[in-house]
Amino acid sequence: MATIDIAVIRTGLEGKTTLELCDDFKHLRNSTRPMPWAEQAISDVLFGRNETAWFEWQLEGDLFGRALPHRYFGLI
Repeated sequence: MATIDIAVIRTGLEGKTTLELCDDFKHLRNSTRPMPWAEQAISDVLFGRNETAWFEWQLEGDLFGRALPHRYFGLI
């Protein structure tokens, strides 16, 4: 059985742009195969880039369903 090293995954994600991370998150949310660990890894990297935008995104998601991160990180 293979294990997932989340630290290695986060390091790889840190090399992506914020737009790429937001697009990756959108694709994961629209996927027929849920991968909450991958969504969490992207969320962690986005938090490190802009804590305020991340909190606004989480609040909106909790109140109105899972919102996509693009508009909170200034990408729309």
